[in-house]
Amino acid sequence: MFAVNSWTVRLVVLPLALLLGLLVLPAAQAAVEPGDSAIEARWVALQGTPGDLGPELAAPNDKPRDVRNSQNVLLGRVQDFTAGSIFWSTGTGAWDVRGAIRDRYLAAGGAGGTLGFPTAAPETLASGGAQQVFTGGRIYWSDVTGAHALQGAVLARYLAGATAALLKLPTTDETAVAGGSRTVFQGGEIYRSAVGARVVSGAILARYLALGGSTGVLGMPTSEEVAAQVAGARVSVFAKGRIYWSAGTGARAVYGGILAKYLAMSGERAYLGLPKSSVYAVRGGHRVSFIYGYITQLSGKSAVVTGYWRASVRTITAREIPYTYRSGCPVGPASLRRVKMPYYDWAGVPRLGDLIVRTSAADDMQRVFKRAFGARFPIRQIRPVDVWKGSDIAAMAADNTSAFNCRKVTGNPYRLSQHSYGHAIDINTVENPYVTATQVYPAGSRTYLNRRWVRKGMIVSSGPIAAGMRAEGWPWGARWSHPDYQHFSANGG
Repeated sequence: MFAVNSWTVRLVVLPLALLLGLLVLPAAQAAVEPGDSAIEARWVALQGTPGDLGPELAAPNDKPRDVRNSQNVLLGRVQDFTAGSIFWSTGTGAWDVRGAIRDRYLAAGGAGGTLGFPTAAPETLASGGAQQVFTGGRIYWSDVTGAHALQGAVLARYLAGATAALLKLPTTDETAVAGGSRTVFQGGEIYRSAVGARVVSGAILARYLALGGSTGVLGMPTSEEVAAQVAGARVSVFAKGRIYWSAGTGARAVYGGILAKYLAMSGERAYLGLPKSSVYAVRGGHRVSFIYGYITQLSGKSAVVTGYWRASVRTITAREIPYTYRSGCPVGPASLRRVKMPYYDWAGVPRLGDLIVRTSAADDMQRVFKRAFGARFPIRQIRPVDVWKGSDIAAMAADNTSAFNCRKVTGNPYRLSQHSYGHAIDINTVENPYVTATQVYPAGSRTYLNRRWVRKGMIVSSGPIAAGMRAEGWPWGARWSHPDYQHFSANGG
């Protein structure tokens, strides 16, 4: 037997006691990550509801995991279940994503992609589909359309006003096209470019697609469809042209030099009205037909406007002619007519003028001006002298064409002018001066006394104005010893 020193016993027993003490300490607990309890609470809350996600997956996929972006920055947590997933972040909370929406979401990179985390549960739409909102966009789904994501400017345009009701659900994702992107919906399309997102729909969209859409002759849309400047008509503007629509004319595309000419003459507000055709080929060029004429663009030449004759006649009241009519004039408003008289202006553009004449002269003047219109004889303007408050001097200086004006003869205050009877007319007054014994009217028109040098707007004996007036029996004032080259009258006075 060995003698045991008490200190030796102590040294042996103490380590053993320490060892036994370690064995009975509690086991360390696994750390619970932020958001895991929120994910579990959401999963439990959905059990037994239409949104039930089913049981947890088998290990090792039965726990939440990190969501990180492409720079490996921690964004939040996610846990997958049999029928979907629950995503959580500090800013959004825990929300479930399932079905086709989940498939589309994951294809876009899930919470680590551009759509970000869900901010609400999936929502059933009145249209029969569903949507889910994410921090970076939305996903829409239906049995018919499938699941498609909308983001950025396209989503903002879709949500603006009544656009979503017009377009219904998306049938494609946003896809790249030349100059931007295109997203197709059940009721139309949204195109995004540098100018923003624009909606194209209905008959205008059908015409646009028939012309090649964004890669065709019109390019990308630059405006929404808006009301045109003609009642009941609509127009959409594109990078290279426009499409006009009305119930009577349909959707018609105008572009190139023809559109430039059309817009220069005030478009649909001008003489031609709305287009009845899109651009079509003619020999040597192209043409667009309008309600009241057409524009032709031949290769290498400027576009030319041709109008259809469209005169109209209506009665007039004293209120409409306050400066050229007064009580005591030889004829009153009941004996006058306002003729909406077509003419070609200095630029070769057809316009409607206002010519006030004696009722008996209305048909005569229509025949004369129709002849001039067919010959494209240029007229500066046709307006009542009331525009110049009844001043014949001012009207002549403006190179105006007019008829009725209850006044004395210019330069002779003792004689009543034939214009007072509505039986006289002055045409292109600058190019066709009025000569008295002492003066030439209007000021600055003396150069046109040289009648051999024929210039634009001058009346010549062989021209359509003089020939037309002869045919109607209206003598020309050019025959007088002091000629009045602008003047014609029914009785020769």
